[in-house]
Amino acid sequence: MSERDESERAKETIRRLIESSSSDPRNSGLSRNEYDSYTEEERRARLASFVQDTQERKRFAQWIFWMVVGWLVVILGIIIAEGLHLLDIPQAVTLGLIGSTTVNVTAFFVIVTKYLFPGKS
Repeated sequence: MSERDESERAKETIRRLIESSSSDPRNSGLSRNEYDSYTEEERRARLASFVQDTQERKRFAQWIFWMVVGWLVVILGIIIAEGLHLLDIPQAVTLGLIGSTTVNVTAFFVIVTKYLFPGKS
């Protein structure tokens, strides 16, 4: 056998040894159990996080809904009070109030909804 053949055979043997002693944690029995345990723990943590996120989204969605309703009721009260001449607000101010409130409430609702429910709208 030539020196070159022996060298190739030695390289092949070393390559097989390196592959068989890979540092992949799933190769040994104990390491595999630890790996599976950590994987299961990670799944449980992700599920707990998802459940918490869902509960928080419900709570914040409800809070934001009532805040927007209250905001609109106050604006409607101001407009009604002005219509009944209980307040004396110039027409330009009234139009500005109605327009800016409409834009603010709509933008607020859209931004918060996109944050609470990403990828759904």
